Amino acid sequence: MAALFSRFYERFGLNAFVQGEYGKAERWFRKLEVVEPKSMRVLHNLGVILLALGESSAAERYLLEEERLYGPAYQRHLALANLAYACGRRDDAARRYESALSDKEAAPGGEHFPTRRSLEARLETCQDEARWDRSRRSETLFMEAVRAREASKLADAAAFFEEAGLLDPTNWPAFNNAGTIMLNELRQPARAAQLFESALAMSGSAQVAYNLELARTAEAKETSR
Repeated sequence: MAALFSRFYERFGLNAFVQGEYGKAERWFRKLEVVEPKSMRVLHNLGVILLALGESSAAERYLLEEERLYGPAYQRHLALANLAYACGRRDDAARRYESALSDKEAAPGGEHFPTRRSLEARLETCQDEARWDRSRRSETLFMEAVRAREASKLADAAAFFEEAGLLDPTNWPAFNNAGTIMLNELRQPARAAQLFESALAMSGSAQVAYNLELARTAEAKETSR
């Protein structure tokens, strides 16, 4: 029975995360943490979720503990690179992105090869002063969007997320989150599809591709009425 509940906690937590509902995602993974406090999925996902909530110190503790217990890997390099990037630790971020890009999983034929473009773009941003400055403004707007969403100010949240993505296209979760709000809350599937297209162009994410399909289906239904 405990294993069944654990699967539910993980599924609900991941679903909330991909919808940009980070507070809800944390609550589900906190339930899972009670059951398996040192599991890879708890340490990794709580680290990523806490980073999205702007709790970078707590996020880093979880992600470093995951790496200590389970060793270096593509996903751990990427998560720690994203954390350093969000915190403004430019050299650390570049080093971690280089490590992720050197991993066999990011090579042609590797499981995470579709994400390679976004990592290369992040590394280039770390190496370019003007792009780096824009990325700092993007991170600030992203957190404004998260706070607006938690306060149920959905139109504001969508606008902040979109602006964050425009400032730094490597911040593709911003486009994805804006699209999710447009599709599920504001009922604007055509606009949602455009935002998901922007996220997909950078990320290569299967989840974003699925979101785009949902938006296009909803748009087609709306048009046929």
